Amino acid sequence: MFSEELESRLTPYRDEYRRIVNGWLAGGTFGVTYPALLVETFHYVKHSCSLMSRACAQLGHDMLPLQTYFAKHIAEEVGHEEWLLDDLEHLGYDRREVEASRPLPETINLIGSQLYVINYMHPAGLLGYVYLMESTPPNELSLAFLEAHGIGPRATTFLRRHGETDQRHGRELREMLDLHFKGPRLREAATQSAVIGLSCVNRLLARVKSGNYVDHFPETAVPAAQTFQSLPTSLDPALPLRPPAKAGR
Repeated sequence: MFSEELESRLTPYRDEYRRIVNGWLAGGTFGVTYPALLVETFHYVKHSCSLMSRACAQLGHDMLPLQTYFAKHIAEEVGHEEWLLDDLEHLGYDRREVEASRPLPETINLIGSQLYVINYMHPAGLLGYVYLMESTPPNELSLAFLEAHGIGPRATTFLRRHGETDQRHGRELREMLDLHFKGPRLREAATQSAVIGLSCVNRLLARVKSGNYVDHFPETAVPAAQTFQSLPTSLDPALPLRPPAKAGR
């Protein structure tokens, strides 16, 4: 199965992701930097539909199942960046300032890598990125840990709603990869889309974890009363790879 082969290629990058997240939690700064994570997630999620639209438009008629899937998925993903703005607004950030803020270079690299796959490898390859962003949805345990440590439901709208839908999306994506990615060119494009995407996500998480994002962050500060306790070091959640992508949604 190609989906299993793809997961094998992603293994070292998923291991790196876990190391970054666990170090983040152990350092006790996750709650403080959570808003910055949401801002960068907004900046890549807002491009999800345009990336899929671009890929869909470049696919030939011989790839009708993929065109149909992309069109269906676009309809399901429209407006999800608004959930992130809702979460940030609850934390004290002005929506317009978030929208006007500059994404970090790592976020730009994430989106740019997928444009490269679409334009120079194969537009169908974008499905690797979509799979990456939706194959490890937030689970009840991770959401419960967030709420128990001060990040309440009104600040996790994006995570909770994707946790509800991405189990189904993950199954659909694995089926599409296994049924329709037969040749080496398609498989390599999807593999590079996912591998480069996760590599970019890891660099983005490391940047936010370090706190080195002030020049790009909205000016409005989170009220002191809304600072969060540190999270337990044993938590290994599916953070917003939308992973974070829904990019990645």
